[in-house]
Amino acid sequence: MFAIAILGFSIYYMNEYHIEDNDASIQSNLETWLNRPPSEELNPEVLQVKQIEDTTSHIILFQLDNGDYGYARLLKGLNGKFKIDVAGYGSGIYNSSYQVIETNKGEYLVLYGENPDLKIDHILATALSNEYDVTFDISNEQTFLQSAKIPSDVERAFPVDLSFYDDADNLIE
Repeated sequence: MFAIAILGFSIYYMNEYHIEDNDASIQSNLETWLNRPPSEELNPEVLQVKQIEDTTSHIILFQLDNGDYGYARLLKGLNGKFKIDVAGYGSGIYNSSYQVIETNKGEYLVLYGENPDLKIDHILATALSNEYDVTFDISNEQTFLQSAKIPSDVERAFPVDLSFYDDADNLIE
């Protein structure tokens, strides 16, 4: 009986974590994930895949046909393959956005988007709870995907306010 339970779990696990660690598999599975019913037809283009420090979470930066940016989280399983467990799209101010992601090593703030004409030097992300702030240097990145660990003693990591600055440290309105 125990062997049957282990076999059943193994089959489930292998089906759950099935995305290969290559561009074609990630692209195909992201399209499938985003186009689940009841969704409109979305055609994402994967721009970047980045591991969040030394965690089992990887973040996909993608762009849709309408220019919006989005993210998806890949979780790496024990079999070395991935599954997508969350995705979002739609861009905020300056065609950028953020998300707080829970990983196996704590919470991380993920910032993604576009830096048109490299006008933005850095972005200050300040928690509305005033418990933490993080500065992201995006001065040389046309599109960016960055993350920062949120201190473990923070009670309310979300939401944050994003402030955009030029290279002279002037706030961009």
